[in-house]
Amino acid sequence: MVHRLVCFVIAFVAAELAGAPGICAQSLLSDSVQLTEVTIAARRYEHFSAGTRTLQVDSLLLQRQPGLTLADVLQQRTPLYLRSYGNGMTATVAFRGTASSHTAVLWNGFNIALPTLGMSDFALLPPQFSTQVSLQHGPSGALHGSGAVGGAVILENPASFTYRQQVRVQQEVGSFGHHRTAASGSYSNRRISLSSSFSRTSSENDFRFQNTAAFGKPWERQQNAAFRQTSFAQDIHYKLSPDQQVSVRAWYVNTHRQIQPAMGSANSNARQEDENLRLMAEWAGRVAGGRTSVRAAYFTDRLDYQDNSILSLSKVNTLQSQVEHERNLLPHLLLQVGTEGQLFRADVGGYGGEVEEYRFSGYAWLRYDPTTKLQLSLNLRQALVNGYNPPITPTLGANYLLLEESKSSLTAKANISRSYRVPTLNDRFWSPGGNPNLQPENGWGYEASLLHQYKNKKVTGTTEATVYALQVHDWIQWQPASGGYSEPVNLSKVKGHGAEIDSKWQWQPATQWTLLGGLAYAYTISEQKLPNAWGELQERQLFYVPKHKLASWVDFRFRDWFLTADATFTDLRFTDNDNNNWLPAYTLVNTGLGKTFDLRRVQVQVMAQVQNATNTVYQTMAYRAMPPRNFRLSLAVLWNRFKSQ
Repeated sequence: MVHRLVCFVIAFVAAELAGAPGICAQSLLSDSVQLTEVTIAARRYEHFSAGTRTLQVDSLLLQRQPGLTLADVLQQRTPLYLRSYGNGMTATVAFRGTASSHTAVLWNGFNIALPTLGMSDFALLPPQFSTQVSLQHGPSGALHGSGAVGGAVILENPASFTYRQQVRVQQEVGSFGHHRTAASGSYSNRRISLSSSFSRTSSENDFRFQNTAAFGKPWERQQNAAFRQTSFAQDIHYKLSPDQQVSVRAWYVNTHRQIQPAMGSANSNARQEDENLRLMAEWAGRVAGGRTSVRAAYFTDRLDYQDNSILSLSKVNTLQSQVEHERNLLPHLLLQVGTEGQLFRADVGGYGGEVEEYRFSGYAWLRYDPTTKLQLSLNLRQALVNGYNPPITPTLGANYLLLEESKSSLTAKANISRSYRVPTLNDRFWSPGGNPNLQPENGWGYEASLLHQYKNKKVTGTTEATVYALQVHDWIQWQPASGGYSEPVNLSKVKGHGAEIDSKWQWQPATQWTLLGGLAYAYTISEQKLPNAWGELQERQLFYVPKHKLASWVDFRFRDWFLTADATFTDLRFTDNDNNNWLPAYTLVNTGLGKTFDLRRVQVQVMAQVQNATNTVYQTMAYRAMPPRNFRLSLAVLWNRFKSQ
């Protein structure tokens, strides 16, 4: 199927290029300042997210280092805690002290979390260079459905119909056998927009690490940790008319990993291969005085694991569809209604046979702006799942402009939202241990924030401070059972609260140089009631939830040079429910220096990086070694043409 898709794309591009109009003007632009026109309607959630904290992840990281996974991007630019089992190994992300399965991941409107596990491995998600990555903190069940209990990661690939031709090729080498090859290309005119992206990353991962599980904490060489990953993405957007557009998107990722053994464990030669194919088609046009969208998607996810004694194979096919209609009921009242259907077919060795699950939901999103200072949103979703009765999930949010001056503004935001999570297929059907009597999780979230924006001729910046409270009923957690295996159970309640600060600034005193910087901080308390040695219930911080997490970055550009650095601080994390054992706090620093050369019709960019510059010894998961200081060198060539309007 993939080969047929590639052949179709090549033939389609060739036909369009043959009839493309001539390019009237040529220009070479630095990829660090280049802006691409996009369709505003693509970011469909922002209209209905009043009162919530949303964060747009800096796109420079993907532009300069195509092929990075979402695990790398979120680690360097956000205060989210990345739970990684090693470099290139399984990596998951959680918002506001929730679990990994409480984060929804949306790809152009569709949830791509594995229905078997209910979560996404961010090491298996290398987005293409044009992907817009945004984060929505807090519960958002009305917008994103099951799983959006702690937050959501939103990946969007909007179309651009400006005249453009662009090709970029990059090669990167580094320590421990690291290699990355990336290539991307795009073409667009007034009718068609095409975007292709390819990357291949591999590493031997044979770094030296300090074995904290052995006597004397000796330094050893990491074994059985090599990986390779190949990714290909293709987007096609075509305008049938000024009011109608069709889009086809494909994203294929193949990852082969040796499974890094834990310190103190024997090497069982474990290895895993993941193959993920995601296809979707969309039609959008004006119907009945509004805009209607029809989407359909097909996903296939294969996971093969084996070691010296175990062979485990699983394959899941997913069909999804969405129909939405949006229209203005009044000049300041916007309504969107929609329905969504999902079908999961899983063939997993641990189930003893193939299983199916159907899910449906209907939703309505309302945005009302009674004045220029006040924006309100009210969203509702009701899901139907065979065997379950998820609750109706409302969301109510508001933004109010408190102060507006010539250079700055101050906005107050507030939101209350309900969420839910349906038990995963593993929770229900795994044998032994699956529990078909589990109840769906449901939670409430409350938040309030102040957003300050400032802008003058030389300085631009935004700062947002948020406080929140969160509680989840019937939290599902796997625990040891009397039969010697584990089983999922519903905990009574998990609750948490915290504060978040996000600030981004840009200073450009002269045209030749610019300084950009950002800081994001999260204070997180997430607790459940557990008995102590005397049977008394006490509040305990959930394991692997740091109370403090700080991420900061700076980017300095002078003429054709750029210098970048990022630093993250992660507080100690408990590794058990009793809070008796923990991993120490650590700080990571990464730096990079690069230069861009203009060579007539192409640009050449050279960049050198130092990862873990302070040579920190750390673990994000207990007894899983992480790499020491390492180096990378990359060379990129960019060819770009566009037509002036």
